[in-house]
Amino acid sequence: MTDVTFLSLNINSINIPQKRSQLYHLLQKEKADVVLLQETHLRHKHIPNMYSKLYPTWHHTTYSSAARGVSVEIGKHVPFILKSQLVDLEGRYLFLKGIIFNIAVTIANIYAPNVRQVQWLRNTLNLLQTFTEGVLICGGDFNLTMDYTMDSTGTRSSIPHKQLRKLRATLSELHLTDVWRGFNPDVKDFTHYSPAYGSYQRIDYFLLSNNYLPLVKSTSIGPITISDHAPVKLTVAIGNPPHKSWTWRLNTTLIEGQTNVKEIETKIRDYFKFNDTPHVSTPILWEAHKVVLRGELIALGTKVKKQRNKQIDSILLQIATLEKIHKKSLSLDNLESLKSLRSQLKDLLNIRSARTLQSFHC
Repeated sequence: MTDVTFLSLNINSINIPQKRSQLYHLLQKEKADVVLLQETHLRHKHIPNMYSKLYPTWHHTTYSSAARGVSVEIGKHVPFILKSQLVDLEGRYLFLKGIIFNIAVTIANIYAPNVRQVQWLRNTLNLLQTFTEGVLICGGDFNLTMDYTMDSTGTRSSIPHKQLRKLRATLSELHLTDVWRGFNPDVKDFTHYSPAYGSYQRIDYFLLSNNYLPLVKSTSIGPITISDHAPVKLTVAIGNPPHKSWTWRLNTTLIEGQTNVKEIETKIRDYFKFNDTPHVSTPILWEAHKVVLRGELIALGTKVKKQRNKQIDSILLQIATLEKIHKKSLSLDNLESLKSLRSQLKDLLNIRSARTLQSFHC
């Protein structure tokens, strides 16, 4: 069995290239294989080119205006074979049925409305049940808290307890489990902060069929960074992948900076200075030079990547630490610090995106 990591996030629009580049960086950091995005704001017949080398396969459901919308993107290492799909023309859900590593899998992405959520979710989940085949992984923004005492810092629920009991009963009837809560029964954590109410809520979920809970390797809630929601991750063991070989490709950004160019030129001169001797034939000298240069470029790329990510990692750690404090204190000072850190993170990611956008063919 191999691990497949699913990530669900209300992205709050991916219409601009900079936001998509920020998203790809987050997904790479999170090592996400299959991504469920809500509130993409993509419109009918106005979908930008979403291709990237990391996520070459996209599936969308859109809306008539720049609102709603959900997308599922499949990572390049996941051999997902699509058999059928069910698309909501209102941009609220997308169901995909297919095969991963010879295992039948159904991927469902849901973005619930912010009114009459319970009845909508009950109807949608019943529809999903008739569509499902094999392992069901259902994620999304449900726009409600299942248990207000555990899933919110607020004082009261905007949805009557009777309605929430009906939703929990529906999940029980369909043999579905709120995976994060199932693995964290006594933990309070949240996925969204509402400035209007000054409170946190956990409104983003992954649901899994009870029979497949033993396949779960891990589940977690990340910090709020590039959106106003936190990403939710779920890693599941599915099938056996075929062996794949690795092919090296030159990272062209390494030869853009003057410092790097000088360092590479020095390495080349040194190589020929010490190896161009009468005992070494020209073909061997040249072929060996390419191998040595590739090794130097790999080492340089690793160095540059570490330096580039060090500051980003530091800010991500600060955000995660401060967010934990703010979830308990709800201090306005902490909130302002969080806003500042998130702004710094987006600035760094935008600088990084300027170098990588060409690779994504936006």
